[in-house]
Amino acid sequence: MDRQTIIAELDVVSPRVVLGPTLASDLDATVYAERLPVSHEGSTWFQVTVLTADFEAFEDALAADPTVADSEVFAAYGDRRTYRLTIAPDVPVLTEHVASFGDELLDLRSTADGWRVRIRTTDRASIREFLAFCAEEDIDCRLARVFEASDPVGEMAVPVERDAFEVLATAFEAGYFEVPRETSLAELAERFDVSESTMSVRLRRALGHVVGSLVADAAADATETE
Repeated sequence: MDRQTIIAELDVVSPRVVLGPTLASDLDATVYAERLPVSHEGSTWFQVTVLTADFEAFEDALAADPTVADSEVFAAYGDRRTYRLTIAPDVPVLTEHVASFGDELLDLRSTADGWRVRIRTTDRASIREFLAFCAEEDIDCRLARVFEASDPVGEMAVPVERDAFEVLATAFEAGYFEVPRETSLAELAERFDVSESTMSVRLRRALGHVVGSLVADAAADATETE
């Protein structure tokens, strides 16, 4: 018998978790995990991408953040930078505890004052265990929503770069692809703080990649069946 896939979204707000003080410092920035934390010989590294118009303010907050022992810019492009962070000792690494419960971390993204954690599991009890762990660690963790999914999530049939996925997901959620449209190109451009022409190019490139991959796969399948 197939087990039901459960998706849980939790909001974590605490100065004890990595980047907690930075995220709570009222910065106009979006942060998401580019790579999950990796530990080796007593050190743990965490790679995040940051979208902001004021990197100086973000890096000032980062320098004062006691949960980060060291940081370096791993890549820089346009309005975003990817940082490689060394997590300070004794800072609880939530991803390790998610894995210890047998669950899968799908996404880790900043909110107005903390992290939104999205987890996939097949057992609601593990969600309660994770909440109990956070309570024991004096970490404010609240269940934002939980729902069941009959199909696997967190993976796409077509590989899409994270930036392109963000553009497509935002446009979809805002109703840009509805008929009639529920949002305009100008409104999307405002969300990403770019011009309409730049927004149009980003959308076309992202859609072109997805459609091109689907067409190529369909052509390959047709060739194999001939």
